[in-house]
Amino acid sequence: MMPQLPGLSMLERWALGILVRSRRTGLVVVKPYGRGEMIVAADQTDPIAAYVTNGPDEPASMTLERIFHQPSYGEGE
Repeated sequence: MMPQLPGLSMLERWALGILVRSRRTGLVVVKPYGRGEMIVAADQTDPIAAYVTNGPDEPASMTLERIFHQPSYGEGE
């Protein structure tokens, strides 16, 4: 299961596999500590996840901050 994820243990790869397959998860971003690459899995039907993967070129920190400030499910603007 997911052998192409360097820097993650078998348990972490297993947990990531569960999150990616869940219908309740729209975006999963993993950056192993001490490594330069990030692993992104996104549901393209989720507008925020689609924006992260296909949106304008900007630093990842700005994109993650924008997601952080989005209202939660069921929460008003």
